[in-house]
Amino acid sequence: MKKILPLIVAISSALFVIVGIFFKESLSGWLSVVLNWAIVLSSVALLVVLARLLITHIGYITSGRQGFIYSLVAVFAFLFTLIAGFLAGIDNPAYLKWIAGILRPLETALLGLVAIVMASMSIKFLRERGWNALTISFTISAFIFLILGLGLVQAIDYAPLKQVIRAIEGLPMIGARGLLIGVALGAILMGMRVLIGAERPYDD
Repeated sequence: MKKILPLIVAISSALFVIVGIFFKESLSGWLSVVLNWAIVLSSVALLVVLARLLITHIGYITSGRQGFIYSLVAVFAFLFTLIAGFLAGIDNPAYLKWIAGILRPLETALLGLVAIVMASMSIKFLRERGWNALTISFTISAFIFLILGLGLVQAIDYAPLKQVIRAIEGLPMIGARGLLIGVALGAILMGMRVLIGAERPYDD
């Protein structure tokens, strides 16, 4: 019964949402109720995960585990951000500026790390697989986007070159859309497996 009941709830909820998408006018009220419940349950699950993560790091601090200083920084940053968000409000300009002042250097460092990894992986590909179409194309693309990321070429005031740069910079968006389509198809497939009971993530 413990395994059948979650399966019944999951299948009935999925079928109701699918039917509600095709009959929005007649089921819009009930569909909004189901979606609101889903948002509430997801929020509660996120709170449980955050509490679990916080308790884990506090346990690392109290036990004096090696590297507990990182846990201390994580707990302090979480509590400070949480308290500041409650006191100032998440729409406060000073609060948003403070958050952006932390996130932007981290994102910049992450992008720099990605550039270094791309360059090192291109060299590794050339060493391990030799010269072929895959390694040459990957190396050339990594080199081109690394140069474009530095912003030196964009400073050249030449209209045809700017058009070429604009076209090249649009290629990652095309690839990102392809990835999103793949993710969407994977989500649909997983949803179908949950719908027929082949996958039961709620049993974990």
